[in-house]
Amino acid sequence: MAECIEISIPSNLVFERVVRASAAEVAQAQGFPEERIEDLKLAISEAVTNAIEHGNENIANKLVAVVFALDHHKLEVSIADQGKGPGKMDPSRKVVREENLEEGMLRGFGMYLIGALVDDWEVSSSEDGTGTIIKLRFYREGQTE
Repeated sequence: MAECIEISIPSNLVFERVVRASAAEVAQAQGFPEERIEDLKLAISEAVTNAIEHGNENIANKLVAVVFALDHHKLEVSIADQGKGPGKMDPSRKVVREENLEEGMLRGFGMYLIGALVDDWEVSSSEDGTGTIIKLRFYREGQTE
C-alpha cells in the first residue's frame, strides 16, 4: 500500500515553487539519487505550470491538487487541475519538431520534456470537462512496474 502526501495550491505560479520543493524533499527522504531528484523537480515544475496556465487558465480560485504516492517500487506524482484539458494524450508522441525550432517556436515543449525526464506518464481528462490529471512515475533504481 502506498503512503500519500497531498498538497493543493491556488493557480498562481508563485506556488509552483512549493510543490517543487516538496517533491525534492519527498524524493530525498526516499533515497532517490540527486540526478533523479533534479529530473523530478523539473518534470513536476512543467506539469504544475501547465495545470495553472493551460488547465486552470491562471484563475487563482481554481486549485491544482498534487498527490505524492510512495511505495517500495516507485514515486507516483498526480497533478490535477480543474480545466477541460486536452483529452487523452499519447505518451510516445513527439511534439518537438525541427521546423518549429527553426521558426523560433520556443513554447509547447513541456510535455516532451516531461516525457524525457520521467520513467512513465499518462494524462487523462474527465469526460464532463471538470479536470485533467497527469501522473508521473519515477521508479526506484532497478525497479519497473
